[in-house]
Amino acid sequence: MSKDSTTTDNGTTKSTTIHIPSITQISRPFFSNKEISFLHSQTISDSLKLHYKSTKDQVFQLLFQICKSMKFPLRMLSTAMNYYQRYYLFNKFELNSNDILDDPYLISLSCLFLASKVEDCIKKLKDFQQTYNKIKNIDESISIDNLSFLEYQRKALLQIECKLLQIIKFDFNLGNNHPSIKMNIDYLLIQFCKQLKINYKISILSWFIQFDIIQTPLCLVIPPHCIAVGIIIVALNLKPKELHIEDNTDDDYDEILNSIDCERLNCPEVLVNESIIYILDYYIHQYNNSILKNYLPEKDPITNKDQVFNFMNLKTKFNDLQDLCYQIKEKDFIQN
Repeated sequence: MSKDSTTTDNGTTKSTTIHIPSITQISRPFFSNKEISFLHSQTISDSLKLHYKSTKDQVFQLLFQICKSMKFPLRMLSTAMNYYQRYYLFNKFELNSNDILDDPYLISLSCLFLASKVEDCIKKLKDFQQTYNKIKNIDESISIDNLSFLEYQRKALLQIECKLLQIIKFDFNLGNNHPSIKMNIDYLLIQFCKQLKINYKISILSWFIQFDIIQTPLCLVIPPHCIAVGIIIVALNLKPKELHIEDNTDDDYDEILNSIDCERLNCPEVLVNESIIYILDYYIHQYNNSILKNYLPEKDPITNKDQVFNFMNLKTKFNDLQDLCYQIKEKDFIQN
């Protein structure tokens, strides 16, 4: 609401009240797959979709190198990739643009800088710039628009960060209603593995799976605690007796699987199943490019087939189970 002054015919001033509508913006931590597809259709042209995916893979490797060089925890990489993918839901993906603000690699660096604040791993922006420029072999001695390169780059990074803050609506909890509780997948995996008394072999296998799916949009669709449970269930179903890790313990994986109660873990079973299907689908198509490939035997020791077939069989199993659950729920609903 604001006031405006107007002059009447007799020279006196009359004050009028103008009502300006206020807009409340609400953060959207999660989207459906259809919503993500629609948003991408507005921001990524069909001719650039393959470029977007390949660039995202390169961005992931770049941010991983920066995190490794600056000794940041994995959760920072996870949060940064969440922001990066969220950014391109609402902003055009451009290649070969003359505008530095459209550079996907610089955008990813700004995402990492914001993630460092959210994850309490704060360092100076200049440290990020120097590490990034060193990895990218960028000459910092040049000047642009009468500014040193670092200052010019710094202004661009802060402008991108401002855009990011508007996109996430200043919601730094990523859907978590209890900001005092850590809700990243990395932390939740550790807690769930402890609670379920899962051995080191399955715990580290779960960590590998988590690392592989960081660069996927699953974090934009499913809450982190449901993803964490889904990862553990996939790891237990793989039954990795031949996993290339020094660990002599061999628990009864079926017994642990039967003990998992999604309701007790406050994880809706529908969302857990959706995360499981997504993870299995990812490995069916991307297994050869995954870190998990380096730790599983080339062929499954039981079936003597490539590991991809194992993931395909598991996906069929969980799809059938999901259909059965829907039929039972539908039958109960009709009867009640």
